[in-house]
Amino acid sequence: MANRAWMNFGHMYANHTMPAIVDCNFVVDADNTNGLGISSLKSNGYVKNVFMHTSATPDASNPNPAVGIILVQLQDNYARLLSVLPSIVSPLTGSELVTTAAGAALTVGQPYVITTLGTNTAADWRAIGLPAGLTAAVGMNFIAIATGSGTGTGKVKAVGVSGIQSVEIVPNPQMELGPQGVSNQGAWLMLRTMGATNSSTTTMIPKAPAEDSVISLMIYLDNSSVTVDGD
Repeated sequence: MANRAWMNFGHMYANHTMPAIVDCNFVVDADNTNGLGISSLKSNGYVKNVFMHTSATPDASNPNPAVGIILVQLQDNYARLLSVLPSIVSPLTGSELVTTAAGAALTVGQPYVITTLGTNTAADWRAIGLPAGLTAAVGMNFIAIATGSGTGTGKVKAVGVSGIQSVEIVPNPQMELGPQGVSNQGAWLMLRTMGATNSSTTTMIPKAPAEDSVISLMIYLDNSSVTVDGD
């Protein structure tokens, strides 16, 4: 087809005056000695800080929010928050499991992540579930189709759960998008991760994601106070 209208060539088309997308991801890491409650923050350049509850000595900039709170500081001020799209990558769980036929450590049908390539051959990885056409690499995941194969030294870990069922926006986010009195302070956004009270009580409460879960946030904002419809 000659018409490639689906390609935006670096533009974002929306009926907002100055739409902006800010995205970031980070690892839940409450006991990290950095005192931030997280580690490995990555963004598209518009996130200044992310703070969560820490069990270590809090960094001077971290107010050490209660368990389950995510406090995001952006680099710039904005006029309006339009939406937040969160996602959580499951952490790994348990000890490394051998992949050998003799070890028979995997459970058929369950997901696993490669943690050690070892001396496994491509055929070994294929036999236990790595899809054809993929070259085994640390961090790659697959569904086990056998309990083990070969005699190599490769290892995997099982996939755990974050324990989080939803992520909420703490009320009145518009109030802190354009903080006053401090030059170039940057907007603030507060979120809350929610999970069941325990295995027998489904009542949702603020809850910390399991350690090593990876949280990704896509924050959709408008940098203009001009509106076409509504207040």
